[in-house]
Amino acid sequence: MSDTEKKYCVVCQKWEESERGWGTRPDGYSLHLSFADLKIFINEYWDGMPDEVPDEYSRPDGTPYRCLVDKKIYEEIKAKAKNHGKWYFDHDYPSGDIDGWMNSKNDLSEEKVS
Repeated sequence: MSDTEKKYCVVCQKWEESERGWGTRPDGYSLHLSFADLKIFINEYWDGMPDEVPDEYSRPDGTPYRCLVDKKIYEEIKAKAKNHGKWYFDHDYPSGDIDGWMNSKNDLSEEKVS
């Protein structure tokens, strides 16, 4: 298997946008190297919100899940390590265990999964 064919295990979180007067709609997804990074990413997002409810904001939607990505996407996420993840504003979600049972071990290393 070549290096470009290898898959890397990351964490995916779907997001939903809420806009006053319009309701909610999908708002893409974020990818993270670990569940710990996801937790920090979400906390930093909420810490950046004003004290009053804004007219428009996003929130996590559903259960985060593990998924496999190619090397290019994995490197994009690693490049955003100081941000604890990267947000993708499309709705072509990575496949994985969506809103279902998850393994009880929620720690992900940066090791490659092939």
